[in-house]
Amino acid sequence: MGDMTSLSTRFLTASVASVAVLGLAACGGGDSGGGNSENASACSEFETTYNEFTALVKAGPADSDVQLWTDAKTAELQKFQPLADTATGNVEGALGTLIGALPEDSLELSEPDSESGKAFVANSTAVADACSADGTPIELNDFPLLSFN
Repeated sequence: MGDMTSLSTRFLTASVASVAVLGLAACGGGDSGGGNSENASACSEFETTYNEFTALVKAGPADSDVQLWTDAKTAELQKFQPLADTATGNVEGALGTLIGALPEDSLELSEPDSESGKAFVANSTAVADACSADGTPIELNDFPLLSFN
């Protein structure tokens, strides 16, 4: 009977140790996927919106229709606001700064030596940095800043 108790004790000890290891692995694995889901979603959507807007700016007006081009850029820029409403912490703050600095007329962003264009790039980089720090790295295409220099 002594062997049976010893064997039962060892089995119980091994089972408890296994459950403890699995429990720790489950706890630690939650953060490895990135930051919180609100920011992960906002960051991914920001990346898409920013890159689509940048592509519009690079493409220029189709068929020389500047109004249609401007309307398309304005519609794309309006997609940034809801992202700030769903984000939290530093990501929310960076998006708020970006949105607050956007000019009324999107043409200003692509004018030569545009201060608002430079601010757009700097503020977008700040959003990307905040997303990365929060666990959701994003890749932004180069925004075409024109210069007389």
